[in-house]
Amino acid sequence: MVELLAIGAGLVFLTVVLGLIALVFKLVFFAITLPFRILGGILKLTLGLLLLPVLAIAGVVGALGLGVAAIFALLVPLLPVALAVFAVWGLAKFLSRRPEGAPVPTPRS
Repeated sequence: MVELLAIGAGLVFLTVVLGLIALVFKLVFFAITLPFRILGGILKLTLGLLLLPVLAIAGVVGALGLGVAAIFALLVPLLPVALAVFAVWGLAKFLSRRPEGAPVPTPRS
């Protein structure tokens, strides 16, 4: 039973040692790559700032396109109603014309 406890303690010690070695390698690797990470961040920030006006213009154009699409989406279903109203108005105007020789009515007082 004591042997199993010793094996377990040895495995825990081995895990701690390997973890510390990995931590040292990770810190060294991070210290080596840190300047490149900083340079990459500056490059990304610069390119992002250069791309910002293009994205703003694209956003405005997209919003205008969506606005036009929304207007068409609202007005196209009303087109049959507008055509029917225009037809009734035109027919009423056509039928309410006076003949050429008809006298003009005078107002009564």
